[in-house]
Amino acid sequence: MAIDTFTWCVRVGSSGSNTVATLQAQFGDGYKQVAGAGINAEAETWNLTCNGKVEAMKVLRDFLLSHVTRSFWWVNPWGEKKLYRIKADSVSPAFPMGGFVEISFVFEQSFAP
Repeated sequence: MAIDTFTWCVRVGSSGSNTVATLQAQFGDGYKQVAGAGINAEAETWNLTCNGKVEAMKVLRDFLLSHVTRSFWWVNPWGEKKLYRIKADSVSPAFPMGGFVEISFVFEQSFAP
């Protein structure tokens, strides 16, 4: 099965964050041992927004909701093509004026299709 690609333009001002899962042991003399937790210890998330006419945003909404459990390709603002999924319960549409929709959502990095 082919992996979909996210091709919509996102609004300027998107923000991301990186998390690194670690295992740590603190000793009484102040020494701390730190190691990465697993082979994919570093992961990123992106808070994104798209806007447009209702008809176009319906297609985007359908894509977002169908990729909560399925990965897709996206080129992030750093220019890196990686796999992502939509964070559950992060799709949030707003209707600021008639016929216009603004959808906010969160991408979570994925490591498997």
